[in-house]
Amino acid sequence: MVETDSMQRAVVIGGSVAGLMAAKAVAPFFDEVILLEKDRLNDDNGLHKGVGHGGHAHVLLPSGLDLLKQLLDAPTLDLNAYGIVPADTASELKWFQFGVWKTRFHSGIDMGWCHRSVFERQLRQDVLSVDTIRMLSPAKVTGLLMLEQAHHVAGVCYRSPGDEESDITHTLTAELVIDASGRGTHTPRWLQDAAIGRVKEDEVSVRIAYTTRRFNLPAHVAAALDWKVLSIYAEPPYDRRGGLIYPIGGNEWMATLIGGNGEVAPMAMDGYLDFAQSLPQPDIYKVLKQAIPVGEPCSYQCPGSLWRRYDRMKQWPGHFVVIGDAVCSFNPIYGQGITAVLKDVQVLTAVLAQHINDLSAVSMLKLQKVIAKGKAVPWHLAACPDFIYPETRGKRPPCLGMTNGYIKALMKLAGRDRVAHQRFIEVFTYLKSPLVLLTPGILVKVLGQKLWG
Repeated sequence: MVETDSMQRAVVIGGSVAGLMAAKAVAPFFDEVILLEKDRLNDDNGLHKGVGHGGHAHVLLPSGLDLLKQLLDAPTLDLNAYGIVPADTASELKWFQFGVWKTRFHSGIDMGWCHRSVFERQLRQDVLSVDTIRMLSPAKVTGLLMLEQAHHVAGVCYRSPGDEESDITHTLTAELVIDASGRGTHTPRWLQDAAIGRVKEDEVSVRIAYTTRRFNLPAHVAAALDWKVLSIYAEPPYDRRGGLIYPIGGNEWMATLIGGNGEVAPMAMDGYLDFAQSLPQPDIYKVLKQAIPVGEPCSYQCPGSLWRRYDRMKQWPGHFVVIGDAVCSFNPIYGQGITAVLKDVQVLTAVLAQHINDLSAVSMLKLQKVIAKGKAVPWHLAACPDFIYPETRGKRPPCLGMTNGYIKALMKLAGRDRVAHQRFIEVFTYLKSPLVLLTPGILVKVLGQKLWG
């Protein structure tokens, strides 16, 4: 069955955050945008099978919050409606890392702590309220329509599992196809099948496990807290357990316990509390032992970070682009995922605004290279600390030992030096280049920390 007409159409593969944001961003350039989501979606929440980490802790970095407002054209975005709780990264976030509590002060930099289910449900409602955007769900894309000796993607093939025509392959033509289907993308196989080439991958294997529960806190417990978000990182290289807790509205709090390299927090309450008690600091345990569990626990395991190097392909099809986790997915403990997706969408929007009439193979490969350029710093910030653990496997970043030694000294310095912590926050949250950590004032302090502690 072929759907075709005279309209200029964009097709987006994937109906989660990356796909929804991409659809909203490209809508002004096309008469119609169609999202194809393989899962059957639930109108009551944003959780679905393809988002296995949806029930766990999420955060928007400051640049991500700004981009969300910009891309949605909503400068006064209702954060509460989106399930976002803003918290100052130094005064309202109590943060233990590399064996020290970070110094507390007003940084003026907010991170947005998310209830992912609420966030994605609200985003879906707002995006689909645009007249020219619609979603087909469930609709599983089975391949790309290739024209001109595989140099031009002209649409997609898909099936709708569960309906009366589930065995029928539908063909949907498009001027632009965007793969926003996430880490499980089939694009590498499709490109190889089309004889375009094999996609090389960079991978860092750390085997991260999340176990999350929701709680109500008694009023006197909540009132006594001097933080909005509490985060305890494992202390490398020997400790592999961490966790965090933050409010998600309605007196509910989300607690995510994190294990690395084979450590997994049990879902049963007794085991969950025992795991919390074993963290490098007792603060999360002290809160949870007074809390009342709400709802069912959930778990999620991630093998680590994965970067598909589409930017290094010698050939690329026109009218086709890949974004989000389908390009690069990070170890989730660093909280870069949603913000990285929004940066991809920003790049896509900028390129379309300048070159909407040129979706050729050359232009689309250039776009993939620009997207890849934005991955370099967050990849390095995630990969280097991961390699402090001897079990970590994968491609080691250059100057690894020197970088990790510097990071460790900087983190310990951030336990007592406001300027050092402020600069780290600015880099960690994408607001400034890592080069600000190498200015003479910071460099001297870090070297002093390394030499004398």
